[in-house]
Amino acid sequence: MNEKIPRSLYEVVKRKVDLAEFLQTEIGCNIKWYEPNISGGVVCPMPHHKDNKPSFRIKFINEDGVWIYNCLGCGSKGTIIDFFVDYYNLNNSAEAVIKICKKFDIKNEENLTINIKDIKKKSDLKKKMEYQNILTSNTCRMLLRKDYKKHSKWVGCAYRKLNESLLKEDISVIEKIGSEAAKKMGE
Repeated sequence: MNEKIPRSLYEVVKRKVDLAEFLQTEIGCNIKWYEPNISGGVVCPMPHHKDNKPSFRIKFINEDGVWIYNCLGCGSKGTIIDFFVDYYNLNNSAEAVIKICKKFDIKNEENLTINIKDIKKKSDLKKKMEYQNILTSNTCRMLLRKDYKKHSKWVGCAYRKLNESLLKEDISVIEKIGSEAAKKMGE
């Protein structure tokens, strides 16, 4: 197979296919979760590895939106693409991407590329929110050290708003609280 696969399609396939769900539904693995829907282990499903202990580890990398795996027994590791190459004994990752696209009905490359951009935007927003949250939290701690009685009620309210805005992914509220905290530090 000499089909030219766009690099963006590799990224989309890695993000679109849930390795844990695939292992459970398609391969019949029984995942022992260490952290629910984040990391777990199973008996290695690779045909070349006769395993009787859960040496096959899976983990969701939230920053990238990708599942990865690593078998401590046979050394097999990677993403869903690498899994397909190893499990189905394919020649290369391009062949795996084609097989995955057919199996999961992944078609429109333009929409998939847009989805990658959306994922990147969400990832960037998350990083900005985490950074702003740390700045605001540190400023609130300094306010409490400066004058606990004067600022404790405001800081408690600010923390509630921070948690709500993190859940809603509303960076404007976090930035507003941070600027209010900075003004209070100047008082």
